[in-house]
Amino acid sequence: MADLSLTCWFHPGMKLPACLAAVDMKDYPFKVAGDILIMELMEKVEAFVEEVCDKSGEPVQFQIQVLWNSKNNKKALNPGDKVGGNFVDGDTFGIHGDLVTAPKSYPKIPDEQKLPVTILTGFLGAGKTTLLNYILQEQREKKIAVIENEFGEVSIDDLLLKKDKFAFAEKVVVMDNGCMCCTIRGDLIDGFRQILDEVEKGAKLDQIIIETTGMADPVPIVRTFMTSEEISSRLRLDGVITVADAKNVLKRLDDEVEEDRVNEAYQQVAFCDKILLNKLDLVSSEEAIQTKERLREINAFAKIVPAVRGRVKLSELTNIRAHDMSNFVHADIEKEAMGKMANMGGMAAMVAMVAMVAMAKVTMLTALRTTAMKAMAAMAAMAVDTKVAMLLDMTVATAVATGRSRHDSRVNSFSVVREGEVLPEKLGKLMETLGTLPPEQGVIFRIKGILAVKNHPFKHVFHAVMDVSDEDDAEAWAPGEKRITKMVFIGKKLDKPFIRKIFEDCFEK
Repeated sequence: MADLSLTCWFHPGMKLPACLAAVDMKDYPFKVAGDILIMELMEKVEAFVEEVCDKSGEPVQFQIQVLWNSKNNKKALNPGDKVGGNFVDGDTFGIHGDLVTAPKSYPKIPDEQKLPVTILTGFLGAGKTTLLNYILQEQREKKIAVIENEFGEVSIDDLLLKKDKFAFAEKVVVMDNGCMCCTIRGDLIDGFRQILDEVEKGAKLDQIIIETTGMADPVPIVRTFMTSEEISSRLRLDGVITVADAKNVLKRLDDEVEEDRVNEAYQQVAFCDKILLNKLDLVSSEEAIQTKERLREINAFAKIVPAVRGRVKLSELTNIRAHDMSNFVHADIEKEAMGKMANMGGMAAMVAMVAMVAMAKVTMLTALRTTAMKAMAAMAAMAVDTKVAMLLDMTVATAVATGRSRHDSRVNSFSVVREGEVLPEKLGKLMETLGTLPPEQGVIFRIKGILAVKNHPFKHVFHAVMDVSDEDDAEAWAPGEKRITKMVFIGKKLDKPFIRKIFEDCFEK
């Protein structure tokens, strides 16, 4: 059957993108064999439309539902008929179909090659501003971009950087040490785009830090990373860090709240992956230990790092990889980042906290620059030495409280570990049950898991933050490796016996 040259005509009821509306279809006739089917002609037109839109940066998905010969627009043609039986050379055919914006595709980049993002949270006065001032102005180890929400208690641009002309501006400020500060009014994704625009222009960055001023809850930002492919394709959430004021955090934790709510200090501690225990020079070693133990009750899996004036090694602020699915299998998550003090007895914990206070003294001395400030620091250091000497003379009984805390422990964390394989048919039920716990059995804030699934060669990793979850296969189980499933939970009023039972019920008996 002879080849035909046919012209396409779009029904005026279709809303064409600008790039397609500008095309004169008479300049692009479709040359087809007469023995192909109408549905094949449809496919050629769909491919043409999608190619035109894709080249113009307006990708679409196009599906034709109706095609007819313009000589007889009353009759829709059968997709299974041959073209040659309905058209002659030079005919025009009309079409009508659905044009929808195509989901944008993003390049696949390994997590280790993505720019890491750290969420920094903490209450007014905890020391976030001092830490960010150090990051933006003084340190020379890394080039870090800080994204700040302007509605916070302190504007970096205005108060911290002392540059009024930048106050409340939506722009990127490049510091002398190569770091950046981006103050945003609303959409966090816009802040990311601004930073990434600078990177595309050649700026070298090691990390992005988001200061959650004005919004204590980090969950919305975590949710952004777990649901936005635009962001997660180029950036990876490295971890959530909470700055805790050693002198005042216990008061914050004891703030009275309504019965059905959790206070914000609890949320910050419960959701974080690392805690900077700041201002250790302002408390005694006994108080520091009590504070550490209280934080540990709420979150048993976050590493606690000592600090004075926000001075820590920058390596503590990056490469946490707490939300990197591929990294879960390399961490002993039921003891994840608990530090050397997590399971120590009273005296061991006391000695460890003494070391933290001593470290704070050294940090304080090395961080301050002027002679006057060093003199003040030296006086404070003498006080620290006195506290250390007094504490070392104490007995275990007087140094560390051995009983459980009398404080509210509604927010808590625990882990479940079991050798054996999870039955696939019961795994879905487990996740459904965990996601729909009735109030009397608690509210789960966060879950991490490494699962050994029956007849599945790979370690299956699972991560959930509130109502958003992600799961994937990681590395294969090694020959002879014990199949062990581990899950950690952080939440409010968790019914541990119930959760352990439904966990156990998933295993092959």
